[in-house]
Amino acid sequence: MTDLDQQANEATDPPKLYQFVGLVFLWLIPCFIVWVSLSSLIAGPAVWVTELILTSALPDVVHGFTLTGAKALLSTYFGELDGEIVSAQVAGYRLAYHLNTQVLSYSLPFYAALHFATPADNDNRDTNGLARFGRGLLVLYPLFIFGLIAVNLKNLMLGLGGVFIDGSSFGASAIGMMYQFSTLMIPPLAPIMVWGWQSRQSALLQQLLVKTVAR
Repeated sequence: MTDLDQQANEATDPPKLYQFVGLVFLWLIPCFIVWVSLSSLIAGPAVWVTELILTSALPDVVHGFTLTGAKALLSTYFGELDGEIVSAQVAGYRLAYHLNTQVLSYSLPFYAALHFATPADNDNRDTNGLARFGRGLLVLYPLFIFGLIAVNLKNLMLGLGGVFIDGSSFGASAIGMMYQFSTLMIPPLAPIMVWGWQSRQSALLQQLLVKTVAR
């Protein structure tokens, strides 16, 4: 093999793992800046859908779910008086629970960094294209909504106790599992899984898989 052939092969080879990781960290900076800047716009549709679901499923419990910036507020039809959970009319105010939507939505900029750091293949220019990026968001965004629902159910369960559990079809164990799954597993793992599935045919991932199997 001549020097020119070797240089041509090196030019077409996918980047090494450390190069890809470095690109991911570089892409994280602008992706997280955009995420923070557009936090209200990103969370708005998810909060609206979550409010529709919760008010429909729990019409006697959930009064509303509103968004200010990146912070959401779940208000209920209950209040607290002398240590007892009573109706809001009796208590004179509504119990409400705050939620920082960014705790659940950071999977979106994380996925964006993975996606745009992936080098485009010569035979597949959509490797890091906008169309594939949009399809990835269509998978991750419903998981974000699921997380909002799970965290709100956990807050209702802990805040209202038996008043909520006895009057709803949600079990305490099921809510606990939903909460842990949606906060501990989905935000860090779902972006990697979506990116890995989309990039399964890319030269970069194929190279990494071959090296892993060969060891």
